[in-house]
Amino acid sequence: MIFSKRKTIGLFICKIFTEFDNAVFKTLAREGKRLNFDVVVFTTAGYFLTTSDYDVQEKNIFRFAPVEKLDGIIIVPDSYEEGEFRNLLFDMVKNRVHCPVVAIRHYSDQISCVFTDEREAIRPVIRHLIEDHGLRRICFQTGFKGHAESRMRMEVFIEEMKMHGLPVPDSAICTGNMWLTCGDLAYQQFFSDPANQPEAVICANDYMAIGLIRVLREKGIRVPEDVIVTGFDNIEGAAPDVPSLTTIQPDYEAMVVEAVNTLEQQMHKTCRGKRIIPLAGRLVLGESCGCGRRKPDYFRNECCEKTRELEWVNDQDAAVTNLSIDLGGCDDLSAMHQVLISSRVKNPVLRDQYLCLFGEPDHLLEENGNQACLVHAIRDHQDAGMPMTVFDRTSLLPPDMEREDEAQVFYVKLLHQKGHNFGYSVMQYDEGNVPPRVYVQTNVLLSIAVENIFRQREMMCLYEERRLSSITDLMTGLLNRRGMLEKIAPTWPGMYGRKIAFVCIDMDHLKQINDTYGHSEGDFAIRMVGQAIQAAVSAGEIGARVGGDEFIVFLPSAGNGEAKRFEERFEAALNRLNREGKRTFAVGASVGYAIREISEQVDAEQCIRDSDREMYTVKARRHAERTD
Repeated sequence: MIFSKRKTIGLFICKIFTEFDNAVFKTLAREGKRLNFDVVVFTTAGYFLTTSDYDVQEKNIFRFAPVEKLDGIIIVPDSYEEGEFRNLLFDMVKNRVHCPVVAIRHYSDQISCVFTDEREAIRPVIRHLIEDHGLRRICFQTGFKGHAESRMRMEVFIEEMKMHGLPVPDSAICTGNMWLTCGDLAYQQFFSDPANQPEAVICANDYMAIGLIRVLREKGIRVPEDVIVTGFDNIEGAAPDVPSLTTIQPDYEAMVVEAVNTLEQQMHKTCRGKRIIPLAGRLVLGESCGCGRRKPDYFRNECCEKTRELEWVNDQDAAVTNLSIDLGGCDDLSAMHQVLISSRVKNPVLRDQYLCLFGEPDHLLEENGNQACLVHAIRDHQDAGMPMTVFDRTSLLPPDMEREDEAQVFYVKLLHQKGHNFGYSVMQYDEGNVPPRVYVQTNVLLSIAVENIFRQREMMCLYEERRLSSITDLMTGLLNRRGMLEKIAPTWPGMYGRKIAFVCIDMDHLKQINDTYGHSEGDFAIRMVGQAIQAAVSAGEIGARVGGDEFIVFLPSAGNGEAKRFEERFEAALNRLNREGKRTFAVGASVGYAIREISEQVDAEQCIRDSDREMYTVKARRHAERTD
């Protein structure tokens, strides 16, 4: 993908389900098509309130992303709530990136940036409360420590209050988390003293304002009658259960347009050096200060919209649940591919889906190295098979996935579980659509499925190793008695009416060799007999060591002197090995065999016993001949 004739812009952003994210994706897709750029969105999930192993592994995106091949990069630093994410993002930009970079919704004196001018955007809200409402006791709830934008909004609040001669005691500032869950904290700090409650609370974003209003309602404090609450961001339809917010509307679309235009100019060398582009916000008056009013049909429209959204969420939850169940039953990649093909109908706007695992087909999940393997593909809503194509993973996809006739927008997400990165998914949606809220959950399920498949494979390999060790003689490499019988059993009924032979071989004078030369030489002699058997057996014949110095060979065809010919081959091989071994002793063996015609009444054990008796007859005869 990062190999085409088109330029490629990368976007680094955390979380993908807010109004801001969707505005960024849609605008970036539109601008990419206008300029004929490909867009790659590197997505992560990481939250200020969590420190899970999943979040830890998500940070590998900054090591994985092939930024050296990108022509331009847009970053959204404040979307990474957890500080280490932002540190890794900036380290990547500083140490690995050589193309133009633009930050949006973030001020920086190091790189080009497009942002809402925090020092000007929030002023209209503050002045509206002081000058239009005549308020004096105003408090401010800021974001979590390290959230630069909310800090600047707080600084402007303090500055405006002082400019109007109003006090700002320490108790008038509360640190929140930029989410709905910090309303209790603000209530405890601002409203614990009934005699000294604020007339207004300015929150650094809408979510904290909504959370506070809900807590105030539970405590019997009315908004705006008893206290005014304002926000920032204008999250449309975020909470119909509370008064519409007086807030600030940033121009997210303009941010992306300015960022893309800046990248284009810097890529074509028509603009040199960094650009600092502040954008104004717009004051939106709502019910939370008493100056705005919702339209008469707002609740009806909102109810209809929420009903549709709830139905969609229920459908998506059901689809994710079913996908989880189906993926949980997959024991190989082929089964997983079929599940993903079947599930694509539940996500009709998913145009392309590619699953790339690190390594090569025979050595998948090897994270080291630069190769990946495309193991699953959906292209233009159709099953594109399991290509198993190996390619340079810094290109993200194989070259044949490129569309020469149109610019593309891909969303890339690492697949991982504790301590291990398996690969990554690459998805593209139909024009005008963005990843659904279940995008992260779907990728987590893919990660779990891949891990389960390869754990099952490891377990099967371990089982097979154990099974082979239980049926194999480690000293000679031949099968043991159990292994021979296990291998013969499936084919035994098919040999009814055929003459077969079991050849029993007993090594001569093992005790004498052990006593005279030591057990290591005795082991050498045993291995020599095993090597002679391996050299003498033909296709289909099976050799086994069944005791200390006892061996058996199964001959599946013994009607035309095969048993005698095997004996001759064995003795020739043993003589050759004796010459090559150059020991002061010779290794010998006695051979006996029994030829039987297979029937339902004849089993392998009986044939082995007959052969064993014949071997001892041969051995006794040789002993008698040597005595004479």
